[in-house]
Amino acid sequence: MILATIDAPSFNDTDSIGRAPSNKLGCQNTGIHHVGLFASNPAASAEFYRDLLGMEIIGGSSPDHPFGATAFLSSRPEEESHEIALFANPAFAHVAFKVSSLTELRSFYARVVERNIPIKFEANHGVSLAFYFNDPDGNMVEVYWPTGDLSRDQPLQPHMEPLDLSQPEEVLLENMKTAKARAFPAANGNATVIERNQPKFVAAGTGPAYWGPGDQVTFLITGEQTSGAFFMAEVTVPPGGGPPPHIHRREEETFYLQQGTLTIQVGGKTLQASPGDSVYLPRGVVHCFRNTGNMEAKFLMVVTPAGLEKFFEEAFSPAVDRSAAPPPITEAMLTRLLAAAPKYGLDLLPPPLE
Repeated sequence: MILATIDAPSFNDTDSIGRAPSNKLGCQNTGIHHVGLFASNPAASAEFYRDLLGMEIIGGSSPDHPFGATAFLSSRPEEESHEIALFANPAFAHVAFKVSSLTELRSFYARVVERNIPIKFEANHGVSLAFYFNDPDGNMVEVYWPTGDLSRDQPLQPHMEPLDLSQPEEVLLENMKTAKARAFPAANGNATVIERNQPKFVAAGTGPAYWGPGDQVTFLITGEQTSGAFFMAEVTVPPGGGPPPHIHRREEETFYLQQGTLTIQVGGKTLQASPGDSVYLPRGVVHCFRNTGNMEAKFLMVVTPAGLEKFFEEAFSPAVDRSAAPPPITEAMLTRLLAAAPKYGLDLLPPPLE
């Protein structure tokens, strides 16, 4: 099994036929319970599985969805929300292992993190909580815990809410209740329904803005509006500004420079970006940037998947007056940054010696 392979870099803890004794694993999965497959036309492929194998089509999405065209099927929807997930984007193909409790899920998560295996993303799918990573050959693996909420008055098609499995179990359970209240109307019709996958217009200067150590981040589209697929913001950097070196463990960033110039350090390389240039920053790579020009720099930032906006909300300071000079970097700000960073998969590094 994939997880056993990752857990056993040597054969010192195996029996005579190479199996790891169950009492040494500390936690168990219950087997493979669904697969995510590439399909050039998910809707047509779903009809194939329905007509030939009698599976039920649970849901799907069109090509303009943040995840692209998808389809979900189950042969026993009262037990499994889906057993086959079809994706037009091959990057989402995966194999999924189910665990029997939230405690087991967090135990597996801790094991993967302890082995320095990068977590690709974590998600509250409504019907399940899950995290994803790659095996040694680049195949994506999902480990999930079904929440048990398969009632027909709730949509069985998985959706996407940000998740942080490093949080205590009681916090995760409370967050599940909050997310459910946002996502679905209450019986009395008073609950707020989250506006997923709806057209969104953001007038200039109306998105919430936050000051960090060297830049101002203005939210444009958040993960709540993209089912967790991406977060988009406008970043303003005064002359001499820019964050210290850091590493994102959970997301990729793409910058599109609109104004000014930036010197970007990434993966040991120095890039000089001018208006119209774009830069892709993969996860797991040390990077930082600085405005080395004499005018304000401004760029669009797209973060995939979403979730980094929660870090900005927690660690940065609200920019009440967006046109004011950046606030000084105080010990209180640094304390917030250092406390919040590990919760959101961020490694903050000391600045390089001048």
